[in-house]
Amino acid sequence: MSGASSYPTLGFDPCPGDPAGVTALAARWQDAAFLSTEAALRLDATDEVQSRWQGRAAQAFRTKLAAHRVLLGKLRASYEQNADLLTRWAGELREFQKEAAGLEARAARLDEQRRRVPAPEAQTQLTQIRTLAEQLQERCLTSARALAREVDALLHLPAGTTGWYGQSTDDAQAAALLTAESGRIGGPMPADPALRALWWKGLSPGEQAAVAREYTGAGIDVTLGLPADVADRFNRLRLEAAVQRPDCPQRLKDLWQHLTDPSDRAYRSDVFLLGFDDLGRGHAAVSYGNPDLAADTAVYVPGTGASLDGAAGDLDRALTLYTSANSLQPGSTASIYWLGYDAPTWSVPGPAARSFADAGAPRLAAFVNSLAAGHQGPGHLTVIGHSYGSTVVGDAFAHAGMKADEAIFVGSPGVTAATAAQLGLDPDHVWASKAKFDPVPEISAPLDPLDWLDDHSVRFGNDPTSTVFGGRTFDSGDGSSVAHAHSEYWDPGPSLDNMTAIVTGHPDKVTAMPHEDKIGALPNLADLAIPTAAVPDIGGAALQNLGHKVGGRWGAPLEDAGDSLHAFGQAQNDVLGAGGNLLHGDAAGAAHDMKDLGADLEDSSRNAVRAATELFDRREV
Repeated sequence: MSGASSYPTLGFDPCPGDPAGVTALAARWQDAAFLSTEAALRLDATDEVQSRWQGRAAQAFRTKLAAHRVLLGKLRASYEQNADLLTRWAGELREFQKEAAGLEARAARLDEQRRRVPAPEAQTQLTQIRTLAEQLQERCLTSARALAREVDALLHLPAGTTGWYGQSTDDAQAAALLTAESGRIGGPMPADPALRALWWKGLSPGEQAAVAREYTGAGIDVTLGLPADVADRFNRLRLEAAVQRPDCPQRLKDLWQHLTDPSDRAYRSDVFLLGFDDLGRGHAAVSYGNPDLAADTAVYVPGTGASLDGAAGDLDRALTLYTSANSLQPGSTASIYWLGYDAPTWSVPGPAARSFADAGAPRLAAFVNSLAAGHQGPGHLTVIGHSYGSTVVGDAFAHAGMKADEAIFVGSPGVTAATAAQLGLDPDHVWASKAKFDPVPEISAPLDPLDWLDDHSVRFGNDPTSTVFGGRTFDSGDGSSVAHAHSEYWDPGPSLDNMTAIVTGHPDKVTAMPHEDKIGALPNLADLAIPTAAVPDIGGAALQNLGHKVGGRWGAPLEDAGDSLHAFGQAQNDVLGAGGNLLHGDAAGAAHDMKDLGADLEDSSRNAVRAATELFDRREV
């Protein structure tokens, strides 16, 4: 909705309002009109059966039924007229606002000229334009008042007993009405989810299948906001119709197999297809368990490279969390895989670009918020972002109005926010982790070169596992290797256990991330940018990886020696970072760096002693 800030030169908004919102409201009134039409037609269809019922009770019933038909007819007429009035007002408002924008542009040009070369005539012209704007405002108000009177008149239904419908089924009338309905913008389904659910449940199985065929090529959001059972039935009919086409792509066939074949690894009898499409690289929303009824619900958003072609692995992650959570309390948790955005690929610009997150965040927010709106009874909702998926999740919280109870970020290159508080959540409910050998957070270079000397800065904001970010962390262990750690957060171990505890509402069971894991196993750009720190840090990373690879009796001292060198390199970065913060006038940042310095030196010393002790112990063996 436009405001005074949109008209800084005029100083006020002559024609406030949202034409798009008015148009959407008109569509809802039209939906209500269609529903009343369908209700009346279904009453008409009972006439033949009623004619066999005789007696005073039957006559009284038919009299009452006739009254209902009359009322339905009057309501339908009222709803349609209301929709027409609102559509007309949306058009008028657009024209008023276009005129207002033209006046603001003229005024702005004059004001700029007046500032450069003061002239009395420029001020006079500005005053004239403001007068025109005031007159425009009065015309807009006059039209709005006239509309209000017409709407008020529609609230008073006309008297009389003549209805819009007859006393018997009129096949021609029914065909004409339903044909008109199918021409509605967006197709025959009502726009409002509540009306849509009522409409869908009133269709026969054959009618449902026919409607689903019309929506085979629709987007993933076509059933957004519907109850899970309704969305599942409609989307399965859509997918079944798509699979029967000779040109059906393999990824849709695979999705159908995941949902229907008991031998498929991703199959479960209580899986709900909440949405899908084959647009671009394909999208899907699949829930294990009914999110409308579950006490706890988790939404998992995958990252770079995700597509419908590779959905099996991501479905397996959602299923793994579902199994883990419900092993504690059967039937308590629904786990959703949501790929409703176009994930970046590894080609340029790939995950280096924020545009994929900016485009996906509003769609994720709409989906998650619809889950809360449709939930029956109290519920606990968690959104999990992995890798670039965490960037989408953070963007949806910070900039798209997404609401949930918990946020979880794993292996994150940043969440488009500098602090947890910027996500609109209590920081105590913002969780993050990275495995020690996960390279992604470490190599996510900040966009601003000035941040390359900041150990907490990653590409899309501050590292959500850093102290400066301000949320909470949980342990994910080391990971098996640099090559695989980024994909192992759902493997059995501390990461899966901790995510399960968060999703099921048991934060007291979460184990925090060790400080040495916050540092990471690979040098980041902050380390590499400082030669004096890069030498021990690179050497430390090499020893860490070598020790982890060797394992056994010699691996532990090598890994601890690497930890010691790495922490020493970080300590040097802390000193230089503190100096840089002081130069920028950031005393708090400098104090934070010095606090980290003490912790890093302590880590370096402790690990060095441990490495020497373990090495000595090995020689004695």
